[in-house]
Amino acid sequence: MSTFMFGGSGLELDIAGRAHGPLSRGDVVQINPLVTATADGYTTQNVDALNSGLSQVSLYGVVLGSNAKNTFAVGEDILIRIVGIVDVAMSGATTIGNTVGLTPGANNLTDTGGTAFQADAAASRVVGAAHTATVGAGIATCWFNGLAWG
Repeated sequence: MSTFMFGGSGLELDIAGRAHGPLSRGDVVQINPLVTATADGYTTQNVDALNSGLSQVSLYGVVLGSNAKNTFAVGEDILIRIVGIVDVAMSGATTIGNTVGLTPGANNLTDTGGTAFQADAAASRVVGAAHTATVGAGIATCWFNGLAWG
């Protein structure tokens, strides 16, 4: 369950979801905002084109896991961190204090080198700040805000 505390980075928001494909702890997913027979607003999907209308209203999150359970099969219930400190998969080297962003089609974040908001967010949308460094692809601790609008 979420621990919702007032003030600063104490905010954490976790929601339930359903894996759209094989997922691992730290994977970044988008909640599918469409409600159809197969998509119910609960199922995840890969990060879509970031400048599309549906992507601009969707939530983004990081798949949570534990030492005992860190991989999830298609259709399995998962817990997703929408806002807060989280261990997240990075596509490459990460520098402490740099911003990190979503990339369409990827299930990890990219170090954006500290860049700010981009008017055309088709290529990358800033959603957090790195708290730990990596020398290549791997897991880094980040402040993540999956409610960020791009």
